[in-house]
Amino acid sequence: PGFSGGVLTCHCATNPVKVRVSAQTAHNHVCGCTKCWKPDDAVFSQIAVVSRDSVEVLEGADKLEVVDAGAAIQRHRCRECGVHMYGRIENKDHPFYGLDFVHTELSGEQGWSAPEFAAFVSSVIESGVEPSRMDGIRSRLRELGLEPYDAL
Repeated sequence: PGFSGGVLTCHCATNPVKVRVSAQTAHNHVCGCTKCWKPDDAVFSQIAVVSRDSVEVLEGADKLEVVDAGAAIQRHRCRECGVHMYGRIENKDHPFYGLDFVHTELSGEQGWSAPEFAAFVSSVIESGVEPSRMDGIRSRLRELGLEPYDAL
């Protein structure tokens, strides 16, 4: 309670993109889809949502580009380091319209909502994970308190 957000920073050593998230996030989860940005050597990304009114680009807006203009989620990444800074849904008829997707691990602040579940778990196979590892991955996610789902 009382946490009011923080600043997400891309991985550029100089002139990084900075995005302020001025509210606590919700529905934090790990995601295995192949569209989300993942840190080096990570199998899953960590994603949460927040009201789009709570997301503001502070620095480096000129370095941002949309990854796939045809996707439902317009993922805005730094064109230099590739880190996804936020995802926005522009289609007002989409059920998640009004929510932006953010990677809270890009913030140095403590107090963000914790991950609650795992989504698109079987999709990690598409990114190169051996299918034989899936039982172990699902077991580990459950040990961590993250119920695995193959959809969202």
